[in-house]
Amino acid sequence: MALKVVCYINQFFAGLGGEDAAHTGPCIERKAVGPAMQIDNLLGGDGQVAGTVICGDSYYGEHIEEAREKCLEYIREMSPDLFFAGPAFNAGRYGVACGDIAAAVAQKLGIPCVTGMYSENPGAELYRSKTFIVKTADSARGMKQALEKMVELGKKLVSNEPLRPADEEGYFHRGIRKNYFHERNGAQRAVDMLLRKISEEDYRTEYEMPVFKRIKPAEPVKDLSKATVALVTSGGIVPRGNPDRIRVSSAETYGKYDISGIEDL
Repeated sequence: MALKVVCYINQFFAGLGGEDAAHTGPCIERKAVGPAMQIDNLLGGDGQVAGTVICGDSYYGEHIEEAREKCLEYIREMSPDLFFAGPAFNAGRYGVACGDIAAAVAQKLGIPCVTGMYSENPGAELYRSKTFIVKTADSARGMKQALEKMVELGKKLVSNEPLRPADEEGYFHRGIRKNYFHERNGAQRAVDMLLRKISEEDYRTEYEMPVFKRIKPAEPVKDLSKATVALVTSGGIVPRGNPDRIRVSSAETYGKYDISGIEDL
């Protein structure tokens, strides 16, 4: 029996526009739209995309509970066997939306879900323990590879096929450890790992510890009344018309603009 699949994408990949359409509320197309069309092709005879849920990144982020419930309403109505969100690559707001809706669909509807993000996307850190997030490139240049991995993993989840370790399957570790019998005891494996490390060969620990960046705090401002305050944002806020042609994603330049006399942005 062919799988019924529903996908979630943002306003940009739906072809509605960029920031000008970022406040678009949730809606649904009863067909494959944008990346969902490629997912439909990758499914082959195993399934078909029955619908694509669309929501603007800003709308989802600013009305997260409302947007989540409306998207869930559409997805529940479609009753899919499998759900895909994104991939979001390194787009932060999109990543949070993909992670949030995928986690909600898995938890509230019990439907297998897969999304995809770049390692530095904040959505990956927020939702990696709540849903399956495939590792992707930082931009849509890696769309083909990302979708292939997402579909491959999604099929395994639906069929309840045993999964290999996260690194081998290509998704972010979810913090789940499973006990199993190994043919070599811990002492043997530890010595083998040490020898590989001494020989500067590739090795991988069996128990990864979190690594936290040490960031030295800035010195406190002694007199704020005499300080010059700069507003630095990666939110894509530019003068109308984007005169410096700053890229919408993975920008390589920055702009400096005078906002004196401006009451709001």
